Amino acid sequence: MIYELKNKTFWIDEAVENLLEYMKEQKMDTDGLITCAAGMTPSCPIHFGILREIAVSSFIADELRSRGYRVRLVYYWDDYDHFCKIPFYTTKEAVEPYLGKTLREVPDFSGNYNSYGEHYMHSFELCLHRCGFIPDYDYQSVKYTSGYYKKYIVHAIEKRFEIFDIINAAKKPYSKEVLEQREAFYPLEVYCAECGRDSAKTVSFDKETTTIKYVCQKCGHEGSYNIFSGFKGKLIWKANWALRWSDDCVNFESSGENQLTDTGSYSVATKIASEIFGGKTPFSLLYRFIGIPGVSKVSRALGKSALASRFCDVLEPPVIRWLLVKTPPNKPITIDIEAGIFRIYHEWDMFCNKIHSGEASDTEMRIWKIAANSVAISQTVIPFKIITTALTIANGDKKLASQLLYKITDFDGSVEDLKHRIAPRLEAAHNWLYKYNNVKNEAQLLTEFNQIAWDSLSENCRKTICIITRDIFNLKKESEINELLHNAPKQVLAENCDDSLPDEQALSALQKEVFVGMYRLLLGSDRGPKLATLLALLDKSIFRTLLRGAQYE
Repeated sequence: MIYELKNKTFWIDEAVENLLEYMKEQKMDTDGLITCAAGMTPSCPIHFGILREIAVSSFIADELRSRGYRVRLVYYWDDYDHFCKIPFYTTKEAVEPYLGKTLREVPDFSGNYNSYGEHYMHSFELCLHRCGFIPDYDYQSVKYTSGYYKKYIVHAIEKRFEIFDIINAAKKPYSKEVLEQREAFYPLEVYCAECGRDSAKTVSFDKETTTIKYVCQKCGHEGSYNIFSGFKGKLIWKANWALRWSDDCVNFESSGENQLTDTGSYSVATKIASEIFGGKTPFSLLYRFIGIPGVSKVSRALGKSALASRFCDVLEPPVIRWLLVKTPPNKPITIDIEAGIFRIYHEWDMFCNKIHSGEASDTEMRIWKIAANSVAISQTVIPFKIITTALTIANGDKKLASQLLYKITDFDGSVEDLKHRIAPRLEAAHNWLYKYNNVKNEAQLLTEFNQIAWDSLSENCRKTICIITRDIFNLKKESEINELLHNAPKQVLAENCDDSLPDEQALSALQKEVFVGMYRLLLGSDRGPKLATLLALLDKSIFRTLLRGAQYE
């Protein structure tokens, strides 16, 4: 059953209640266990759009458990599929010798894992674990090579004409050409024993010996496999999907909109499951894609900028869960972890403030509990922008950055305690700055007084900086420093005019000159991180070195 949310209640409640009703109507015998599933082929570096599928299944599984049901969350790794998608970091020519081989037999090009498939499965499993999505992993290479599916494979071969008719229902009545295709059809992907590629075409099946014969269309090798002993191959995708539903009694899945069309994989697999394997079709919740600004669907084509590992490196786990749970799956999401990362953290912090102040609605409280469930979360909230500024001042040293942050907080504890409490966000900020190089390091302080910059400033600008550097020693909070930065120019202009209110145009010009001048004296550039933040974090003794032209004593 394909279900699209109506959004009349909180989406998890709506999905669970309709799932339970569907199971009752279909008389699904679960033996007291409800199975929620997701899965994919580790055919290339995995992008973060894939997270929505497993997140939806995981949230549903957690809700069912909270209602007293026994639940299994399973993630199917189709690592016995053939290698066909070219990674963004290489060329077809470089990987041509491996095309068509099973993903578990393609070497890991980085040399760190036993196979190409294992590399990307391991990377994604780390992401899932960090996000609090903890499924049982079902590796299809193990299922197939162990012979676990052998009875299903024989049954599918015996029902090959029925499967062909299900797949090609839209082509009826059949033409002569389609009838010839039907006669030659076997629902198998067979790997040649000689070259290892999936280009082996099955030409016959002996029911008595359960042996297939094949001819490899790549290398020309003619060979055979006994399905019950040493068979190297698998069912075609749509039959394989139906097989899993039937074998594991899958009750719930979430599926992308491209799979749930009338002629899509889900529709065909549904008929194969019921008519061939005698299984039930799971309740399938439609989800729409995750996009980035300018691109509606994140995909492998975006390369390393869209990697799930990168996404999980720069966002705290509860922030990721919050992004995925707050928007119903039937609505698309656009997530910007480039220029929009500060906005994401700011909105999360505002949401948390609402929760802790008691102003949140029941639904918002529910979302918060789901987002924060079983994952590492920063226990002391310091804005992401301030943490990145502290890290750049500290040149990436997390301990020194923590010392700088300690100065501007009212934290009642040691610096080490603070570092521990902000660890998830500190790590994310460090990754964003230094692992992915998204921004230029804008807070590298000069080591000596910039006389040229000082000489270039107007008299009013120098006077203003003198006032700022004199009065800032008594200030600690960023808000107080920000007020000083805006009031000092007013004070200077007021001294030079009869009117107590200085000209707005002149004030604006002086304020701009002061900010640029301060950046030039401190950083040697015309811009940098938020000035009030920078000044709050800096050790005041630095002012004596970099602003010594301002005779404020």
